[in-house]
Amino acid sequence: MQLSLPQTIDRATLLRYLGAAGWQPDAATDALLQKAGALVLGAATPRGVWRTLPLSVLEGEAIGSDLARHLAGCDSVTFLAVTLGAEVDALLRRLEAQDIALAAAADAAASVLIESAADALEGRVRAALPAGRYLTGRYAPGYGDCPLALNDTLCLALDTVRGAGLAVTPEHLLAPRKSTTAVLGGADAPVTGARAGCAHCLLQTTCAYRKRGTTCAG
Repeated sequence: MQLSLPQTIDRATLLRYLGAAGWQPDAATDALLQKAGALVLGAATPRGVWRTLPLSVLEGEAIGSDLARHLAGCDSVTFLAVTLGAEVDALLRRLEAQDIALAAAADAAASVLIESAADALEGRVRAALPAGRYLTGRYAPGYGDCPLALNDTLCLALDTVRGAGLAVTPEHLLAPRKSTTAVLGGADAPVTGARAGCAHCLLQTTCAYRKRGTTCAG
């Protein structure tokens, strides 16, 4: 399904993705950020798909202990996938060859936008919940000790190639790269899920947040 675009990229979140949370940019940087946001918004065609299945669909899958803990008490899972489309990837490649500063700002703007699109799709999922049903928050493959290979299962179940133009590479990465997948658990009683924390995260050795002394939960 097609997802709507915001009119602007949230500035505070954009600065956080650039590692400059709380910083007040000067006029030149502000203009750069505005240009980057406009370019990304002009190129993006966000699309998303989702599907709710019994929890048993994950039986036999290597999902990791963190996702298993996140789904404790659940009897169903909702898979969702969102992409900004191939034109955003093409835009970023062009900018990387032309203007590295603008490319970095545009990459961060695209990251903000994909999270916004995922939030919007999750909102639709929650709005469609039957009375008396509850969901955990989103949990993405690659977070904690959940393997990226779970992307294969999610995208196959969602038929993302036809539904959103989203494929999975042999390395279990998403293409277009400004895309995301997630799992939400469902139950008849309130469930909140559980954060994985840094100890088992697959990105713990390269995480930009940890290098700055923070975490993605902050």
